[in-house]
Amino acid sequence: MRAAAFAATLLLAPAARAGEAFLASETVEAREVPGPLPADPAAAFWDGLPAAAAEAAPQRTVRLHDRRANEALVSARPRPVRLRAAFDGKYLAVVVDWSDDVEDRTRPDATDAYGDAAALQIPVRFGAGVRLPYVGMGDEAMPVSVSLVRAAAQGTQAREAVATGFGSLTRAEAGGARSALRYDRERKAWRALFLRPLSSGDRDLRRGLVPFAVALWEGSRQERGGNKALTRWKFLRLARFPVDQAYLAEMAWGWEPADRGNLARGKQLAEAMCAACHALGERRAAVPGIAPDLSGIGAIATPGYLRDSLVDPSAVVVPSPNPAQHQDRSQAPGVAGAWPNHDGFVWSRRDAAGKAVSKMPAYAAMPKPDLAAVVSYLMTLGAPAPGERRQP
Repeated sequence: MRAAAFAATLLLAPAARAGEAFLASETVEAREVPGPLPADPAAAFWDGLPAAAAEAAPQRTVRLHDRRANEALVSARPRPVRLRAAFDGKYLAVVVDWSDDVEDRTRPDATDAYGDAAALQIPVRFGAGVRLPYVGMGDEAMPVSVSLVRAAAQGTQAREAVATGFGSLTRAEAGGARSALRYDRERKAWRALFLRPLSSGDRDLRRGLVPFAVALWEGSRQERGGNKALTRWKFLRLARFPVDQAYLAEMAWGWEPADRGNLARGKQLAEAMCAACHALGERRAAVPGIAPDLSGIGAIATPGYLRDSLVDPSAVVVPSPNPAQHQDRSQAPGVAGAWPNHDGFVWSRRDAAGKAVSKMPAYAAMPKPDLAAVVSYLMTLGAPAPGERRQP
């Protein structure tokens, strides 16, 4: 949905039940079944579940030391995915389907062969009063639990991990979690299956709303690490468990008509405030790397995240994914002969307590209508706007 269509949604009657637009657009029904859930992604059982449509958009914040990968990223487009979910008394399952004309697998005899892959991430902590982690692998204050499965020459490689931002993936015990991946050559499509215990240690997914996000890697495009496509935070709806209304209200901000602002005003403000540092819309004069690329931000961000990032940029600091890619040759080389990193491409500093502080100015004093307008405009960049649900 683009600006005109998004503006049309402003005409919807605001009398709808609180959170209804959010629930219709951003949740995936997790169907309760007797169990046990099949561990094979090829099982016919999964096709009988309702599918929700979503998009995984290119993660443009990360650049690799790889010309071919970066060239492929420039032309990358959002990838339609279908999401299914189910749970029994012990496990919660998430199934991800996406089309891919080429079956890519890693090979032990080739360091430049990258396998197609998928990952599921769920916040380690979530609920009312707890903000969502940064969708790009979490952040320092809010880690995410990650299940990753990759196609390999001899089958698949699966791992469980915890992450606190780009490049922070740390192996973790599986704790009963399982992942599987299957390519259907006839349909030219992948299916990834993620099985997570409903309750394990201090992780309890027995909630009415469970946030999750999905990432995809396409090997033929040299994708690996942070060079990938990802969805924004979606939510599993487990009907057996009640929805925390306070949490629903927090997560639903931006999807209700009353939360939205004037798109023309938002575009004008965003270009005046943001375009000097960020690439967005038609404005691409900013030097690449001095700030995150916002050209597809509407696909991977929630309205609440964008609002909070404007009001308090240090609440969630996006880590500079590769500050060493720019050298400051106006400074003297270090003892090893290397020039220091260019400070202009480092997005945050550390305060006296060691906390990351964003270099972005805060717009806490921005009038609420203008704040809503900027958020509404940013949400049209690269993705359907809040309230639009594409058919699977």
